[in-house]
Amino acid sequence: MTPVSRTEAHRVFADLYRKTRTPEHQQLIDEAILKSNDVFIRIDLIRKVDEDYESKNKPKKEDGRDRGLPEREQTRRENPKPYVTSTPDPKPKRSSDLVTIDSAKQKQNPAKKRVIEPRQGGGLLAGLFGGGAGSVNNSISKFGKDTGTIDIGLFGRNPTISNNVEKLFRGMKEDVLIPTIQALRVSEQQGWRIWTPLVYNIINNFNKFYNAFASLDALILDKISADIFLERSLKMQMFYVRFLQRNDASDIILSNLPDIVKMDDKLTPKLSKIMEGVNYALNLENTKPKLSEAITAFYIVAKKKMFTWPEIVADLRVPAIQEHKFQAAREIQKEVEITVAKLSDDINTRSFKKEELQNLRSRYFSIDDKGKISFDFLNVVVDDFMAHHMPESAKSQTVKNSYKSQPHRLVYLLLRDLQTVYINLIEGYVRLGDKNQNQELLLIQPGLFRNEIDQLNSLVRTIDNFNKKFPSFQYSFQQYGMDYSTGNAANDQIAGTIVQALQEASEFFGSFAGKLNIIVENHLMAQVTESKGKTNDKIASTKDKVIEEVKIAQRFIPHFDKSVVAKERINGMKVEDVFIQFTRYLYNYAVIFKDPATTSKLTAHRKIEQELIKLNKEYERLTYSTFHKETGSNSENSESSENQNTSDPIDLSDTEGES
Repeated sequence: MTPVSRTEAHRVFADLYRKTRTPEHQQLIDEAILKSNDVFIRIDLIRKVDEDYESKNKPKKEDGRDRGLPEREQTRRENPKPYVTSTPDPKPKRSSDLVTIDSAKQKQNPAKKRVIEPRQGGGLLAGLFGGGAGSVNNSISKFGKDTGTIDIGLFGRNPTISNNVEKLFRGMKEDVLIPTIQALRVSEQQGWRIWTPLVYNIINNFNKFYNAFASLDALILDKISADIFLERSLKMQMFYVRFLQRNDASDIILSNLPDIVKMDDKLTPKLSKIMEGVNYALNLENTKPKLSEAITAFYIVAKKKMFTWPEIVADLRVPAIQEHKFQAAREIQKEVEITVAKLSDDINTRSFKKEELQNLRSRYFSIDDKGKISFDFLNVVVDDFMAHHMPESAKSQTVKNSYKSQPHRLVYLLLRDLQTVYINLIEGYVRLGDKNQNQELLLIQPGLFRNEIDQLNSLVRTIDNFNKKFPSFQYSFQQYGMDYSTGNAANDQIAGTIVQALQEASEFFGSFAGKLNIIVENHLMAQVTESKGKTNDKIASTKDKVIEEVKIAQRFIPHFDKSVVAKERINGMKVEDVFIQFTRYLYNYAVIFKDPATTSKLTAHRKIEQELIKLNKEYERLTYSTFHKETGSNSENSESSENQNTSDPIDLSDTEGES
C-alpha cells in the first residue's frame, strides 16, 4: 500500500518499523532510516531492506506462519506496541506456573513464612504485578504514574512511552517554530557583535537545543524505539542539561534575544511569534510532564530499569557554559579573532597618537590647569628683535605694544626673527663649541628645507610690502578672529589681503613645526633606546651624521650636545635645545594665527580619549580582559626649552582660548 498523505505515511512507517525482526535485520533497518528524515523515503528504505533480507534468508513456511521466528516473536509482529524495546516479552505462563522460587521455598518450610512475606511485600500478587514496594517495577510504575510519561503494560513488565510525551514534543505550530528558528540563527551569526561571551553562549546553546528539540518531532511521530530516540536525541539532552545548569539562563535569553530581533527588519514584525516559541522551550520544566521527566522515561523504557534525572545528568558529564570565551562555529570564532585583532590595532594606534599629542602639548606649549595657553615667551622674542633690528626711536613701549596687539605687524616680526636666529641652523654650517674653541659643522643637508626657506622669504616680502603700503592700517587680533571664522574680510579689499597672508603664514608655521618635530621625536626615541642600553651601531653613528632626510626613524640630532656659537640669543644653547625651542615657537605661532591643523592637535586628545573608552569597552566585551598597550618607542619627555618669566602681558585677545 502506497500512502497518499503524510499523516497516512507516518502510520505506514510506524507499522513497518514495528515489525518483528531478528536483531541483525533490525540493525539494518535502523541504519537505513538514518539516511533520510523524509517519511516517504524512509518507507521505501525499510521495504527495500526487508526485501533484500528476506530474499537472502528465505525461511520455509508451514501453515502460513514463519517458522524462522519463535512463537513469541510472531505474537509481537501481530500485536505491535509503540516505544517498546527490542527485548522480547516473557512467554505467558499458566496460573499454576506463577510461582516464584521464594514461594516454593515457603511451601517447603511453612515456619519461615512470616519472616519472608513482609520482605516480599505482596506475595503472589506482588510477583504477578511487578514486585514489592522496593522492586524496580514498582519504582517504574510509581514514576510513570507521578509524571504521566510511562504507560505500564500487563503485570507492570512492559512499560511504554505515554502519549503525553508526544504532546510535549509536538506543542509548537509551524508559524511559531519557523520564525523562532530564524531568530535564533541570526543570534548565532550576529549576536557576538553586541553580547558578552556569557550572553552569547547561553543564547547559542539555547539555539542548538531548540533546533535539536524541534527535529525530534519526526521521531516521535514515527513511533521509533526508545533506544533510537536516545541515540538521536543525545545532543538535545546535552544542550538541555547545559541550559538547566544556569539558573539565570531564562532571564538572560528573554532580556537579550529581542535586541537582535529588532535589528532585523524582516524578523521585527514576527517578534510576538518568536517570543511565543522561545517561551515554550524555556518552560519545558514547568509542564506536565517536564522535559527532564520525558527524557528519563525514555531511559527507563529503553533499559528496563529505573533511572533518575540526576543520574542521567551525571552520566552525560556536560561541561558548563563558558563565561569568558565565545563558544561558536569556527567561522564565527574567526570573525571574533579578526575583530579583536583590529580593535587591538585601533587601540594601539590611538594610544600612541594620544601619547604623541600629550608629548607635543607638554613639550611645546605652556598650558595651565584650566587649559589656557600662555604666550608669555613672546615678550622675549619681541624685545630681542626690536633691540637688535629696530632704530632707537622705535624701541618705546608704545611701539612694542603696537606690534604685539596687531597680527599683521606681529607676524612680520616673528618671520624676520626666524630668518635671523634659526634658519642658519638648517641651511648651512653652524659654529659649535665655545668662543675660544669652536668649529663649523653641518647639521642638516643643504636643500632639505629649501621649500620652507623659500616660503618664509616670500611671506616676509608679502607682509612687509603690505605694511609699507598701508602704514596706518589698524587691525586687531579680535577682528582677525572674527574675519577668519566668518569670512567677512572678503568684502574688504585691504582686510581680505592681509587675512589671506596671515592664513598662509599660520599654515606655514604649522607644517614647518611638524617637519621639525619629526627630527626632535627621532632624537628623543634614540635617547630612550640608549638609556635602556639597546642602541646599535647604526643609531649610534647618527650622533655626528648629517640629517639627509626627514622620516620617522630613531636617530640623534647631529652634535646635539654641543653648544651654539652665535651673535643671536641662542648663543651658548645646546643644539638639541635650539631645535626644540625652534619647533616650540613654530607651533605656538601656528596657534596664535589659527592654523586649523595645529589647533586640532591641541584638542584632538579629547576625541581620542572618548574613542579609546569605546574601543576598550568593546575589547573587554569580546575578550573578557583588559587591553594592555604594546610598549611604544616614544616616551614622555620633560620640556627642555627655557622657562621665560615676564610681567608684560601679550594682547592676543581670544587667541588664549581653552586647549
